[in-house]
Amino acid sequence: MDKTMWIPILLISSLPVSGALWAKTNVRGVVGRAITIDCHYAAEYRPHTKLWCDCRWNPCTLLVATNGKHGRNGRMSITDNPARGIFTVTVEDLHSEDTGWYGCGITSVDHAIFNVYLKVSDVSGAVWAKKNVRGVVGRAIKIDCHYAAEYRSHTKYWCDWKWNPCTLLVATNGQHGQSGRVSITDNPARGIFTVTVEDLHSGDTGWYGCGITSVDHAIFTVYLKVSDEPVSTPVLRYLSPANVSRLGGSVSVSCESVNGSFPIHYTWFEKNDYWVSSIVSGNQLDLSCEFLTGQHRRYYCGASNNHGTKYSEILNVNIFKGAGTCSYVTEIYNAVSGALWAESEVSGVVGRAITIDCHYAAVYRSHTKYWCHETSRQCTHVVETNGKHGQSGRVSITDNPAGGIFTVTVVDLHSGDTGWYRCGITTPGQPTFKVHLQVSEEPVSVPTLGFLSPTNVSCLGGSVSVSCESVRGTLPISYSWYEKTPSVDSKISDNNTLDLHCQSFKHQHHQYYCTASNQLGTKSSKLVNVSISSSDTPCSFPVKINGTGLEYSCVTSKRSKYSSWITYIFVSGVTVLLLILIIAFFWYRKRKTKGSNCNTSHGEENNEIQDMAVLEGNYIDANLQQLGNNRAADHLDNNEGGITYAVVNCQRKSRSSHDVAENTVVYADVNFHRKLPKGIWKPHSTGTPENPESIYASVVS
Repeated sequence: MDKTMWIPILLISSLPVSGALWAKTNVRGVVGRAITIDCHYAAEYRPHTKLWCDCRWNPCTLLVATNGKHGRNGRMSITDNPARGIFTVTVEDLHSEDTGWYGCGITSVDHAIFNVYLKVSDVSGAVWAKKNVRGVVGRAIKIDCHYAAEYRSHTKYWCDWKWNPCTLLVATNGQHGQSGRVSITDNPARGIFTVTVEDLHSGDTGWYGCGITSVDHAIFTVYLKVSDEPVSTPVLRYLSPANVSRLGGSVSVSCESVNGSFPIHYTWFEKNDYWVSSIVSGNQLDLSCEFLTGQHRRYYCGASNNHGTKYSEILNVNIFKGAGTCSYVTEIYNAVSGALWAESEVSGVVGRAITIDCHYAAVYRSHTKYWCHETSRQCTHVVETNGKHGQSGRVSITDNPAGGIFTVTVVDLHSGDTGWYRCGITTPGQPTFKVHLQVSEEPVSVPTLGFLSPTNVSCLGGSVSVSCESVRGTLPISYSWYEKTPSVDSKISDNNTLDLHCQSFKHQHHQYYCTASNQLGTKSSKLVNVSISSSDTPCSFPVKINGTGLEYSCVTSKRSKYSSWITYIFVSGVTVLLLILIIAFFWYRKRKTKGSNCNTSHGEENNEIQDMAVLEGNYIDANLQQLGNNRAADHLDNNEGGITYAVVNCQRKSRSSHDVAENTVVYADVNFHRKLPKGIWKPHSTGTPENPESIYASVVS
């Protein structure tokens, strides 16, 4: 069919056709990445041609249409899935100028078309999230912030941008962080960090930022709207096995409004044909035979907040009493209403991972959660929680009772994973929620570049590594690095890392780029510019990644290095000087102490007996091999060779006040271990031992 014939048809109706065709009215994309739009249609349109058109100008212009089940035109592709009643439009390598109105269309008699507004934002491919999120007063909210692989090891943070600059609220310390009501958890394997805000307040409304501490200060703005909401219709759940009532046991039933602003107040009522009375204040009703009379009872629950009150369905109780026996049967008309919910349609990409969040009512916090694959006859369990976690092959499950969410993660998606699944809870009534997973092939996105090592080491001749990653597209993805030259571009490696060092440069200027390829095509990155300064040894080469702000100056780096070197020399010199002063001080103290231990004074004559003075109470022991030329030596000449050992005890007596002009008196006892020589006077003093083998001398100066 001639494409030009479709344009007049599109002009006939550019408004949604009730029940014929529908999609999300507003979708958001990111510059350089891909976006997928699902267009749903009624079964009667299965054999018809599906199309995607540009309605930013009048008339709408055809962009791509199905030829059979597939179609492609430049950056756009379209795939029809008649079995599901969905055709999917994929736009690759988004540009800012792609923002505007588009249309999902069907070539049919009623000219079915549905308008979609596409908003493309520029975040340089570093970090992205939902632009607008909504929360409810008193409840919790989770915001997932996605980031490129080169930021896996960087610190992630959440900041308040209601005022400028953005005020830090919480940051990862390792992979987790907590500050008051706000927490943050990083999952490097998935390239996502999750921010959780609990107990939301109306004042929390405003602009925030998902941020990464990096050279390019990567950040993405998110608008959080917190609103007051009325309660939802409360749902009733069994807290204990319902069948115990048949044996006369107790049964507990809970009441919970799963939506609406906190605080929520609950009241149980009993109803009969004539009146209604409140019987319990709280969200739990306990039933037992001893309190049940008659044959029939009816109960219901009310939930209220500052926006109003909603009432639950009726709980019917039928009582059977006999001689000494009692049993009863309880019945809730809608056993699983509102117990469990999730997104009914999710999309994944071959080779990558997907996460499905299943929300549940608080009453199921302690129950086992599971994920099952639905076939024509049954839902086969794939994985279930064992405690809070579970793993089976490529599928894992994690329960978060505090948040009322269990998360199913499927890694390394295959095309065959497409199909129907269910979030489930093992409890009476077996509440489940149906989810359709669509896994499709996707071309690579424009690869993003980032520094893997400290950049300014290149200013001193060090190596710098640059990473290349396509964050979207079917895996596996192959990467190659090329050097751009005036003649022909030459391949230099077949991996996603470029290592730059002095030995690899032959010219003053070099340019490099990376390519990412899968089976659906190839995309090229921005240019990496390297400038080499030949005056430096070994070399200096600042690196710049075009269009990303990832660059630096070697002038600053060198000055900083020079300043650091001067500081190092100064601190080292001061430290050495202090050590020298400390050693000199202790050496001086030691010399001074040694010199004061024993002071000697001499008389006027050379043969005067030497006086030894020490501090009062101190003693000196000495081995004397030979005496000098004095009187004692003369007397000892006849004493078999003289003195072989002597003990000299010196004591100094303080001067009296009237003897200040006289020399200090020193008393000394000299003990010679030989026979007493003739001519030596032996003093007799109290306490002196009478030993014929010793000589005692008193020396007075």
